[in-house]
Amino acid sequence: MKYEKMCKEILGVIDRSNIQDVFCCVTRLRLVVKDISKIDKAAIEKIDGVMQVKEVGDQLQLVIGSHVQEVYRDFCSIADFKPNAEVEEEGVKPSEKAKKNIGAKVLNVLSAIFLPIMPAFVAGGMIKSLVLILTIFGILAGDNGVVTVLNAIGDAPFYYLPFLAGYTTAKRFKLNEVFGLMVAGCLMYPTFLNQTAGESIPFLFFNVPAYNYASSVLPVILSVIAFSYLFGFVNKLIPSNLRIVFSGLISFAVFMPVLLIVVAPLGNYCGQILSTVAVALFHLAGPLAGAIFAGLMPFIIMTGMHSALAPIMLQNLNTLGYDFLFPAFFINNISIAGATLGAALKIKDPKMKAAAVSSGGLGVIGITEPALYSIDMLYKQPLIGAIIGGATGGLLYMILGVKCYAYAMPGIFSLPAYLDKGNNIIMICICLVAAFVVSFVYSFIMTKDNK
Repeated sequence: MKYEKMCKEILGVIDRSNIQDVFCCVTRLRLVVKDISKIDKAAIEKIDGVMQVKEVGDQLQLVIGSHVQEVYRDFCSIADFKPNAEVEEEGVKPSEKAKKNIGAKVLNVLSAIFLPIMPAFVAGGMIKSLVLILTIFGILAGDNGVVTVLNAIGDAPFYYLPFLAGYTTAKRFKLNEVFGLMVAGCLMYPTFLNQTAGESIPFLFFNVPAYNYASSVLPVILSVIAFSYLFGFVNKLIPSNLRIVFSGLISFAVFMPVLLIVVAPLGNYCGQILSTVAVALFHLAGPLAGAIFAGLMPFIIMTGMHSALAPIMLQNLNTLGYDFLFPAFFINNISIAGATLGAALKIKDPKMKAAAVSSGGLGVIGITEPALYSIDMLYKQPLIGAIIGGATGGLLYMILGVKCYAYAMPGIFSLPAYLDKGNNIIMICICLVAAFVVSFVYSFIMTKDNK
């Protein structure tokens, strides 16, 4: 195994019996532990290959880099975890800190739901961007069969998003994933989707409101969470030899109508409120909001709070046809890349210089955590440069009214997502150049070689 030594050194610091579950995201190895107070985080940070250790609730997040999935597979093999499998929590008591930290719990839940389906979002968004290029530049007509097929492929992960979110939410809440898909199927059933907006369907003494839940996330997430608890309650009352027949029957027949009447519409309403509030805040604060949001994005990423923004961005794309938060992510990534590459010219140590160049390059394509943790935080001035550059680009993109029209990885390859029939793509390029230049120049001037 390529990363066997690193994995064994991690297990040498963290006792296997103290690890409850393990999974990974784009750059981090995430360990859910039973007692985080027993772990020497400083010792883990000294392990070659671990850039930094973050504590988020009952999670210990090891920043590894873009090759984290390879490390994850090796770690699961050595520590005897089944990759991507949930671990039963019965008999495991989370730390008191984790119990009290509600914000961390919410972030953990959102991460567990959205991270597994991000590749589908990115693939769909990039295909939609390709379609925009083909049609805007007149390479293919809008009614061409190739465009029709590519549009269907690109739209699929967003239109059927409730199924993806239903699956991952069920997995997170220890519910049979097939039931999560079934709950999503109830919301997406043609009878409800084809109803005229505002109409309802009589059910006993109530009416089931008809909403189009395609491309939505909060209705299915809230419904699956509620169903997981209701099903668990019913399942405990039914004798074990009869559960396979009656637990699902009772849970769906009795409780699914309640979810359709109350919970799913509530989720739909909450999603609209989130989007409306975000639009209002950015409208009121204008360029200042863009500067603060893009400038402070490195800290939002460090704390993992960027996962909480996914429902808002998806809701905006669904209801508005565009999103105004994505440009801040894009600008932030380019700003971090600029600051890191600027520092690379001042760093003398060959190993650190190579790390700065490679991690800065990763920032250009949308992966910034290696740059943040291995270079920017270590030398400090590049981090300040990234903040200043991000704020500059953030100020500009709000002044110029930049919008993103597709869900895409916020790196240089996502530029087609900013194509429209106007000059939107030119405006985002101006913002990106400004952010890169400002962060690069500041970092180059201010960074000192820290032996």
